[in-house]
Amino acid sequence: MPTAIPDRYSLEVRLGRDGDIEEWLATDRSLDRPVLVRSLGPDTTPERRTRFVSAVSSAAKTTHSHLCKVFTVAETDAGAYAVLEWHGGATVADRIGAHRPVELPDFLPNASGLAGALAALHASGGVHGRIDPSAISYSGGHPAKLGGFGRDGSSDPGEDVRSLAAALETSLTGVPPGGPPPSERVDGVPKEVDVILRSAQSGDLTADQLEKALRAAPTPRAPRPQTGATSRKLLLSAIGLVILAALLVAVGFFFSGSDPTVIPTPTTSGPTQTSVPPTITTTTVTGEANILDVVSFDPFGGGGENDQLLTNLTDSDLSTDWRSETYNDPIAQLKPGVGIGIDVIGTPAAIDLVSMSEGTVFEIYWSPQRTTDLEGRERIVSATASPGITSFNLPPRDGGHWLVWMVDVPEVADGGYRVSISEVRFRS
Repeated sequence: MPTAIPDRYSLEVRLGRDGDIEEWLATDRSLDRPVLVRSLGPDTTPERRTRFVSAVSSAAKTTHSHLCKVFTVAETDAGAYAVLEWHGGATVADRIGAHRPVELPDFLPNASGLAGALAALHASGGVHGRIDPSAISYSGGHPAKLGGFGRDGSSDPGEDVRSLAAALETSLTGVPPGGPPPSERVDGVPKEVDVILRSAQSGDLTADQLEKALRAAPTPRAPRPQTGATSRKLLLSAIGLVILAALLVAVGFFFSGSDPTVIPTPTTSGPTQTSVPPTITTTTVTGEANILDVVSFDPFGGGGENDQLLTNLTDSDLSTDWRSETYNDPIAQLKPGVGIGIDVIGTPAAIDLVSMSEGTVFEIYWSPQRTTDLEGRERIVSATASPGITSFNLPPRDGGHWLVWMVDVPEVADGGYRVSISEVRFRS
């Protein structure tokens, strides 16, 4: 449990730990709004608590649209705590884990804004201390926010700039710096951005200089669409290859005098995603992996998501489905995600998500039993749903509780944002 905090704040959901800092989603009863509580417990030293309060207080003195707002910070007899804004966005680290780097058109405005926020923090005498992708929150339609205040780290403003530049490169490319520059990894990134980020990582720029350089950088160009002539050439080439393949098969069959040999599809170890179109008829999966129960998991919302439709996930009827609630805004702006939990007996070898809404960004977790938060679960895979059946090979886990955690859901034709799934199957 966190250190004692005023009764004004009601702790709702434990989000996990950020080093020695415990995080909770809470409700500010006075203003009826969600807030983020970061706290140090009695196991920390008085010196550590003093550094925490000092770092968060410096951030509280700074106002910037790309800086997470601090509402209060205090030290107690048994620890320290800070109350900050809850904006509902996923961290860049979470987005990278879900294979969703920051979109190119959004990169420069948010990158320069974050550099400006850091420059404002430094101008007020503060230092962040430890910037990484988990300290930056991002959601579509809202400015990226620099948070994670109070971490125990460096007191050097130069290290802040180097770390921010590295986090910005990671947010764009999806991988840490050290390999090819962003312009060689992401189509449309100007080479000037390579120079700016690498200069900042080398310690050659202040936060203010980094902001100005990013603001002056050329606007990234959109990927060049294929021309009609190019498309026709590709189409004619594809048709030619198909005809050639058919002729080769026919010739081989004529000389062999027997049915052509079908080469089995190779298999790979580890979580592997496949996508095949769903069929109209279904088969019941038999073997040692059986579903015992299906529940909704909505710790950051009302606690349930169309629970009356959950039985549709296991009724072997593709004409029925489970659907989440319909949200007016992208789910990442409202809460970290929503999930479906499945209790399983046996050791499944694979999972099939049938007709999951295309474009849904999700993660699959496993835990020995049901739990009320994400911490302590083992993340198995992160992916984006494809048309048809999205399938994964699973590592051997005996029974337990599987969670399909959806962090971004697509916009639907009738308005709003929603995800649906026809069936969930486990195969042994």
